[in-house]
Amino acid sequence: MKNKMIPRSFLLLVTLLFVPVFAANAQSITGDFRNTPISEVVKVLETQSGYSFVYNKDDLDRGRTVTASFKGEDLLKVLPKVLLAPLKYEVKGKVVAITLTTASTGQDPKSRKSKEDGKTEVSGVVRDAKTGEPLVGVAVWVKDTPFGTMTDVDGSYKLSFEGNYGYVSISSIGFSDQEIAVKKGSQVINVALEEDNNQLDEAVSIAYGHQKKASIVGAISTIDPGAMKVPVSKMSNALAGRLSGVISVQQSGEPGVGSTFWIRGVSTFGANSNPLVLVDGIERSLDLLDIEDVKEFSVLKDAAATAVYGVRGANGVILVTTRSGEEGKPKVNVKYEAGIVTPTRMSKVVDGPTFCRLYNEAAETEYFSEDYISHVINGDDTDLYPNVNWIDEIFRNYSFNTKANVNVSGGTSVVKYFVSGGYYYEDSFFRNGAMQDYKTSVDYQKFNFRANLDVKITSHTSLNLNIANTFESKNQPGTGSVSIYGHALMTPAISFPTVYSNGLLPGPGGGNDGDNPYALLTQAGYRQSFYNNTQSVASITHDFDWCLPGLTATVKASFDANNAAQQNRVRTLPQWFRPTRDPYTGELIVQNIVEGSQTLAYSQTNGGWRAIYFEANVNYQRSFGKHSVGALLLYQQSQKNYIGSNATSSQAALPYRHQGIAVRATYNYDSRYFIEFNAGYNGSENFSPGHRFGFFPSVAAGWMASNEKFWDPIKNVVDKFKIKASYGLVGNDQIGGGRRFIYLETVVNGFNYNFGENVKSYPSLRLGDWPNANVGWEEAKKLDAGFDISLFQKLNVQFDYFHEYRSGIFLQRNSIPYFVGVTNMPWVNLGKMRNSGIDASVQYDQKIGQVQLSAIGNFTFARNVILDQDQPDYPELYQNRTGQARWETFGFVSDGLYKDYEDIASSPDQSYLGKQHPGDIKYKDLNNDGVINDKDQKALGFTGVPEIVYGFGLSARWKGFDASVFFQGTGNVKISTRSTLVQGFTASSMYLSNVYEDVVGNYWTPEHTDAKYPRLSLGTNTNNNVESDFWLTNGSYLRFKSAEIGYSLPTKAIKKMHLTGCRFYISGNNLCTFSAFRLWDPDNMTATTNYPLTRVVNLGVDIKF
Repeated sequence: MKNKMIPRSFLLLVTLLFVPVFAANAQSITGDFRNTPISEVVKVLETQSGYSFVYNKDDLDRGRTVTASFKGEDLLKVLPKVLLAPLKYEVKGKVVAITLTTASTGQDPKSRKSKEDGKTEVSGVVRDAKTGEPLVGVAVWVKDTPFGTMTDVDGSYKLSFEGNYGYVSISSIGFSDQEIAVKKGSQVINVALEEDNNQLDEAVSIAYGHQKKASIVGAISTIDPGAMKVPVSKMSNALAGRLSGVISVQQSGEPGVGSTFWIRGVSTFGANSNPLVLVDGIERSLDLLDIEDVKEFSVLKDAAATAVYGVRGANGVILVTTRSGEEGKPKVNVKYEAGIVTPTRMSKVVDGPTFCRLYNEAAETEYFSEDYISHVINGDDTDLYPNVNWIDEIFRNYSFNTKANVNVSGGTSVVKYFVSGGYYYEDSFFRNGAMQDYKTSVDYQKFNFRANLDVKITSHTSLNLNIANTFESKNQPGTGSVSIYGHALMTPAISFPTVYSNGLLPGPGGGNDGDNPYALLTQAGYRQSFYNNTQSVASITHDFDWCLPGLTATVKASFDANNAAQQNRVRTLPQWFRPTRDPYTGELIVQNIVEGSQTLAYSQTNGGWRAIYFEANVNYQRSFGKHSVGALLLYQQSQKNYIGSNATSSQAALPYRHQGIAVRATYNYDSRYFIEFNAGYNGSENFSPGHRFGFFPSVAAGWMASNEKFWDPIKNVVDKFKIKASYGLVGNDQIGGGRRFIYLETVVNGFNYNFGENVKSYPSLRLGDWPNANVGWEEAKKLDAGFDISLFQKLNVQFDYFHEYRSGIFLQRNSIPYFVGVTNMPWVNLGKMRNSGIDASVQYDQKIGQVQLSAIGNFTFARNVILDQDQPDYPELYQNRTGQARWETFGFVSDGLYKDYEDIASSPDQSYLGKQHPGDIKYKDLNNDGVINDKDQKALGFTGVPEIVYGFGLSARWKGFDASVFFQGTGNVKISTRSTLVQGFTASSMYLSNVYEDVVGNYWTPEHTDAKYPRLSLGTNTNNNVESDFWLTNGSYLRFKSAEIGYSLPTKAIKKMHLTGCRFYISGNNLCTFSAFRLWDPDNMTATTNYPLTRVVNLGVDIKF
């Protein structure tokens, strides 16, 4: 009899040991059972309680019935009334294991052994323990074997296998894994999976590891990568407004061009203000990633989070972790989307007749006769009287994009894999010329491949291998897109046709005389660029649980290679001009003013870089009762070599090296009190021996007040409240100055000296740049204080105040008088700058009936001030650049427009700026000396980088439908409109003197003295064409950034198609912009002629197998 008990007892023991341990709050049971089979009763108990029941199907299917009635009784009180002898049960956590008593097996050992040596069949249903809903696509796997399956649309699974395997693993993303013991024969194992807080809420990527969200005292923002899955070619274009603390500006919509972004604004006027981006722990470009490959995305903002990166972490750090395989049968995900791309806003300029009439008014004469204007309107001879809409001639109304990704993941408890391939294509609005066999417009393609492999070498040692490759190709016109778009705007419609009727190319001569926009686009040749980036990283991790629980050691190495090639096939355009017609034959006569070339000249460049990285670390995490401690000791070194055209000099071709040690120590008492110390001891070979290494420490502390006993009375309202603060020092070794080894002087050619009777000239050498043996990195002292609060377990708010003092900014001396005799001013670490502000994020989740709602919002305010840039005071202190923001615009303060000559005579003397006429801009005399000159210039307010960035959105799910919207905006930002396009006809040539449509009806006239624009003038107007606040306008905007509506097919439909999921969706990006500024998209800031930003509307399908 004792031997008969062993299989059942072993099943029970292993089940109880290996299931996850949860809070065992019993659930209430209600039911009225009358001779109900016990198997049916168990199902009811499972459904109502959310517990998992483990049992042998044969043990229940023996004709046993239950007659009992329960109303709101605890499960633990119901079980002994239902599971009567010969059944017995044991509860551990949220698992109920049901077995037979030993005496009831009724089998002799031989017959039982014969049955157990046969086939094992396990079946059941997997549900969400919280909602009771069946879970689709859950991996059910026989541990340490290739045998496995996945739950279907009803959450059901069935698994058959032979052999002596003891455990079945059940796992799904976002839920705690379960391992359940099985035995021979047929059995039902219904499982309720609990949400894994470590995955969903608590595990956050930090420097060189992960940390529970509740214990984090540094300033870290995270985002679900799914929120960044928008139809863009570069991931940086999806950042705007998504994360608190991140300021992102997209200045061009050209295919393949990314955004510029900063963490908590601009903190330095030195050479590098960009954040450090780490992908799987290696410094890489964010824009090389496919968002479908991303698992985690974190932004480290304060010193506590970034100090361990030493001289690389001063501007903040972005951490990206790519996806890895999951235990289970292969999961295949196919995603495809395609859509239409249109401009968000195209600048509008006047047509030919309007241009002529405006020009006549500016010239105060009939330069263009009414007869000429009539010919232009009628279009009866477009060679002599053209009226070309250049925007329409070179731009299409829309273009197309395509995006696809296929990924496969799976594995066993020994080997897990994730393999992904992605493709993106986008063409441009530029038209392709019909006169050439080659393509001259812009199109962009990107191919991504990634393979991530995790291997369990031994029970304590694991190997991780990641290999990725990104290939990009781009076709462009022989002329840059900025030049093409600029000429399309500035060239008047009446200048010349796109092509003369005899096939010759018009043009006024090029350069300052103007160019033919159509010819620049379609006839100047083409350029092709190719970029190939290969990435590899391997790491081995060993955990020492066998001797010291909580201790792990990791060794990591990577090699990245970037190769870039550009092929140029371009030519100088022939240009024909001054058209007339033969009075007798009517034949067109034009003059060849630029001979040009009939063939394409060829040139090419090749460049790139190679980078290696090595890291070794020891990590320790352990809890002792109420005490939790953590420690990290890490060594890293890296080297980067530029090759080809990227190695611009002999010094630039030398390796760039970094080396450092990082340490971290954390302590947590009872999840209430937290303290953390981080430090980096890092070095850079940019600096002189003895000054190459620096120590960058930080300290942080936090208090989870809501875990105190006195908080209990209000915990049902304020369930979490944590305050935190950090202070530390970080560095930046990318200091600029255009020199590698600043501690060495340079020698350059000096003046020639003449000697002798026959006067012979001899060259000389002199000191160029002064040596600076004390040169060092920029240092940033960062302070952060904030709180996290959660209300009703639904509303989460995170708020941080930050203050940064940056010193040691590398600059060229400005205060040394020239009479000292120094030819080249020395470079020194003297600059200082302050940056401060707040950032906050809000998230709210609520289920109303069957509708799941989620709302998010974030806000960032960052203001910087230059404290010292080694400049002496200006004659008027308000002119000082010190004390102003980075990229501050200085200029005159306008006082309206002159109304008449009497107004000019009674105003301060403005002749410093030329001669004034009524309708010109009048400026304020800031120093009250009666004269307007350069002493009346001052800081004009906000810069072109917004101080305020915010975003908010809402998403909803109901049955198979889902929808989301997101809005993004900016504030405290100015845009300069100063250009010839708003000043009338002031360009260097008539053929560059077009004007915006907005000028019409809004320029000064004697009857309209409070106009938006000055008078129309002919030729250069030095009074108006200077920096002043007259040309600065509010660039704030609110953008309907993105929207998506999706529908997932019902379970019955996808079950027939043998799929685990199928979703159709329509999505859009940059859908609508609300702004008082109308000339161009405000995100372009001052870039009037940049390629327009794009609006995208896509249709897509996401299929899972």
